[in-house]
Amino acid sequence: MPLAIDATRALRTPGQLGQLIRAVHAADMADESRAVEWKSGFDPITSNEASFMIAKTVLGFANRPVVAAKKDFEGVGYLLVGVEPGSLRGQAVPDSAQLLNAVRRYTGSGMPIWDPRTVEVDGRIILVITVEAPRPGDRIALLRKGFQPGKGALIPEGTVFVRQPGATERATREDLEMLQDRLLDGAAENSAAVRALEQRREILLWTAELIDAGETWANSMEMLVISSTGHRWSSKDWVEWFETDSGREQVASMKLLQRNARKIRMLSKDTALLAAIAAVEQVLSDSQGFDAWHASSGESSDGRAQAYRHLNRVRARLRAVQAAAVPLEVETVEEVA
Repeated sequence: MPLAIDATRALRTPGQLGQLIRAVHAADMADESRAVEWKSGFDPITSNEASFMIAKTVLGFANRPVVAAKKDFEGVGYLLVGVEPGSLRGQAVPDSAQLLNAVRRYTGSGMPIWDPRTVEVDGRIILVITVEAPRPGDRIALLRKGFQPGKGALIPEGTVFVRQPGATERATREDLEMLQDRLLDGAAENSAAVRALEQRREILLWTAELIDAGETWANSMEMLVISSTGHRWSSKDWVEWFETDSGREQVASMKLLQRNARKIRMLSKDTALLAAIAAVEQVLSDSQGFDAWHASSGESSDGRAQAYRHLNRVRARLRAVQAAAVPLEVETVEEVA
């Protein structure tokens, strides 16, 4: 039976991915689909075996038929590591660069587009890997490096995996024919103009998420500054704050903003938008705006005033990002019309 979650839209926010994790935890072992796969966990996750298993699933999601993929989550595929039906084990996840480098040995860089994220549920860290939806004109995703399992024959470079309902398997002749048809379909459907339109839509979506994440971060930070009024914060207070829902949301929002900034830089050549996003990252990395407030453990009114001014600068630069995206949005709307 399908997972107990709304599959009519892609799941992007930490809250939505948390719902997916809980749905998997409450599912049956037979509930894996073309869109969702789970692993109980790896130790360590950057080992050759773990990296290959993750890459195999990523490649399988990328090689799904377009029509079949779009039936759930707008075509996006999800691999969850650290949870399975009846078990919420969690997964130790290293720095994202280490994980990306380990898995990209087998997937290559660029296409397919996939994104690792960590989500905390009931005190456990779960790794959620999202694989963007396949589209007509996409090339076949190939294994970029051979893998020798502990038992059995070498799985050679160039192997094609396809995600089937409940399993990721080597492509059959029929699968390869489907993938060839998918590639050829793009000759008519995915002209350069159409692909550019799709890219603009993705950039606009990521930009909107970035702005929303920045506003959420600023609101959480403002709440923290306000709550420090008349109260000297100890080291214990700071630790407890980041264990609250607001504190965790603040951290997750910052990670989402940084992740979307990286994705936009990969696709966009819009210098105004890229400069506006870089300005947001710059002001967020400038800790001096909170130094006086932090040094006084929240007691200084001057420190709080300085912190409020810094938050206003953050919000002003987020508005600048929104303004920089307007021409791109107008161009997209006009082309669709």
